[in-house]
Amino acid sequence: MDFFDLYKLSQTHKVLSQDLSTNMLNHCYLINSKDREYLSMLCLFAVKELYCVADDKPCNSCINCQKIEHGNMVDFEIYPKDKSLVVEDILNVVSSAQVRAMESDFKVFLLNNFDECTIQGQNKILKTLEEPPSNVIFILSCENLGLVLPTILSRAKKIVEPPLSVDTIDKFLTGKKIENSQVVASMSDGLITNALNIAQNKDASKILNLSLATLTNLKSTKELLDYSSQILALKKDIPFFLDTMLAMLRDIAVVNYGGKLLFENLSSEYKKLACVYSSQMIQKITQKINEIAQKQEFNCNMTSVIDTLLLDILEVKFLCQK
Repeated sequence: MDFFDLYKLSQTHKVLSQDLSTNMLNHCYLINSKDREYLSMLCLFAVKELYCVADDKPCNSCINCQKIEHGNMVDFEIYPKDKSLVVEDILNVVSSAQVRAMESDFKVFLLNNFDECTIQGQNKILKTLEEPPSNVIFILSCENLGLVLPTILSRAKKIVEPPLSVDTIDKFLTGKKIENSQVVASMSDGLITNALNIAQNKDASKILNLSLATLTNLKSTKELLDYSSQILALKKDIPFFLDTMLAMLRDIAVVNYGGKLLFENLSSEYKKLACVYSSQMIQKITQKINEIAQKQEFNCNMTSVIDTLLLDILEVKFLCQK
């Protein structure tokens, strides 16, 4: 499975193919996903679908699809030209939208990461979206709908892409020959971006070992400072550590029932831990980790957050011991 296969399964393809078949294309589509890698791919294939001359769109091989692939489609423009959309980009789009298409029936403007555009920039394109030129289609990509002006949202056809299934990401990673694809997929939160970052993380083995050591050796407050320091040193990889802990707790819960393990090489360690961790203990610790993950999104003091988590784990282990 590759990006082309993923696109064929997407909501974006479903919506565009329906609109094309009924000749009811909208002047503006806003494609929303929290997955940046996936979102970028979706938008490019969406443009190919609009221009594709084959019956089964997009074919990814016709002359128009290939022009888009190699950046040679005259009537297709991508913004931003630099890192993020700025007012100058929007002014260029508004101006270029007034110029007729040269080699096709319509022009397409892809505005990537539109949610990162300033309020001033969004306002600059508002009138153009209210009174769009004929034969012009705008595609706006967006990770956070909350950062897009309501007046923009009301003038676009929204396509919201849900997270992908573990099985789908596993097949995608397998196609890229990534090792431990099922483990990586299960820890990706349904996001291709997360999966690729995890697969490329050179510190992954260190994080796996720290997760197992924390579950195995954290037995009293004497060890708390040491483990807290090691976890905090992970910095941007703390979410990966928390996801790994959750995956291991899940494995401990099923190891004695013949369930498929995410970390099959740790089955012997899991069987030992299953003698310590009751189902109630696993449930409560899982809940605590999920609460910590939510706090991290709000930029809380991570030292306090991690210390609290470790203390909570010790408390749960004491209260719910077998």
